[in-house]
Amino acid sequence: MKFGIALPNFGRDARRDNLVKLAKTAEEFGFDSIWVSDHIVIPNSHKGFGDVFYEPFVTLAYVSSITKKINLGTSVIILPYRNPLVVAKMISTLDVLSGGRVILGAGTGWLKDEFEVLSIPYADRGFQTDEHLEAMKVLWTRKNPKFKGRFYKFSDIRFFPKPIQKPYPPIWMGGNSDRAIDRAARSGDGWHAVGLTPEEMKYKSKYLMGLIKGRSKRKTEFVISLRKNLQVLGPSERDRKIDEREVLRASPEKIAESIEEYEESGVSHLVFQVLGSGVEDIINTIKIFAEEIRPTLKLKDNDRI
Repeated sequence: MKFGIALPNFGRDARRDNLVKLAKTAEEFGFDSIWVSDHIVIPNSHKGFGDVFYEPFVTLAYVSSITKKINLGTSVIILPYRNPLVVAKMISTLDVLSGGRVILGAGTGWLKDEFEVLSIPYADRGFQTDEHLEAMKVLWTRKNPKFKGRFYKFSDIRFFPKPIQKPYPPIWMGGNSDRAIDRAARSGDGWHAVGLTPEEMKYKSKYLMGLIKGRSKRKTEFVISLRKNLQVLGPSERDRKIDEREVLRASPEKIAESIEEYEESGVSHLVFQVLGSGVEDIINTIKIFAEEIRPTLKLKDNDRI
């Protein structure tokens, strides 16, 4: 199993120094990936993210320059928000400049008011997502890319640089719904879920593997990933009332047990949204996981299902 850290490119801790500290800490302690989220504007109807939200591609380009090996992921890019030629160009450029470290987590989006502000039809987001994926793959893999769809068309163009990763950076489709899982099986190299329990992951992974079985994808190459809150509770904190779904907000022993359950359920890449009272608290949790929890894990030798 592989492990990643979600960087605070939004909210209370969204500051340059914090991004640098956490990216360097994640790489220093052997994590496999760092991740950023995506919103362009936050409508006043939604208060969950705070005021500051750094643009994900710019943020990853910045932290790529102060890291060397760790993978750079998006959790997730809302594809309908941007022209697919622009997204494809940003991804391929980042992949080249980072030395082939990009993972494209992508989704359809859900915040209707944000779609309206951006003048993008909310009802068409699924169709647009499918078309974006198809168009970007053409741009990344064809010497003379040509495409004609419902929303976009292009021909007689040159598109460079091509990504380092071939045929293109891995695409992990985000979302917990059956429709999102269907899209992952159809168009992605992985599925990126959020917040699900081991039992839910087991059920949905079985559904996903049934879809993949009927396609050309090989199960051994398809990644099932999960973004989940992580908080190491000390002895004095364990009597606090914690949502029973938050299985990684617990003692080190319980966290290790739950991670092993996630692997049994099919998860091959866990992305931690580390909770804490500030960046130093988050860094301390990262260290505890790397030094005290990860060495105790009884996981399979392979990184993928």
